Amino acid sequence: MSIDSRDPIIQIGPGPELPPWISPGPDPVTPPFPPETEPGSVIPPVQDIPKVKIKSLFSNAFIIVGYNDVLYAVAAIAQQGETFKIIPINNYQVKLRIVGGQFVRIDYNGALVADANKNNATIFNIFRTGYMEFSLMAPQGKYVNVRQRDSMLVAKSEYASPRTKFKFRNAD
Repeated sequence: MSIDSRDPIIQIGPGPELPPWISPGPDPVTPPFPPETEPGSVIPPVQDIPKVKIKSLFSNAFIIVGYNDVLYAVAAIAQQGETFKIIPINNYQVKLRIVGGQFVRIDYNGALVADANKNNATIFNIFRTGYMEFSLMAPQGKYVNVRQRDSMLVAKSEYASPRTKFKFRNAD
């Protein structure tokens, strides 16, 4: 008995759903971050300079100043983390300053270091990724992320990812 001689199968009710047809062409170009993280007014200009604790959502730790004034995401509780002032430059650019300390800059290796005066501080682009969640982009176009091997903050990520998201918690 061959397949051609079989009786047709009669189906009652809806048939199986077919998967959507996928074109064999090249993949579509996707932007480096979703639309909700586009630059926009993050800190209203009339608002006081906020004091915040910054927590990495990737490592679930607060930011501290460690050896050679380099920033690390290693503090288990908010009281151990540094308090930062967010100083707005315009609607989507900021400088970071340790309360009672120095401004944050990026060194030649991409590490974030808290040893600069206000003239040498790095101006970061800031992107909202959720409620009180932000990503920071350095002037060279790299996102600040938490390096996995030592939890150091470095500006070396090409694209926004879970490693580049930080939660800002009011310290006032």
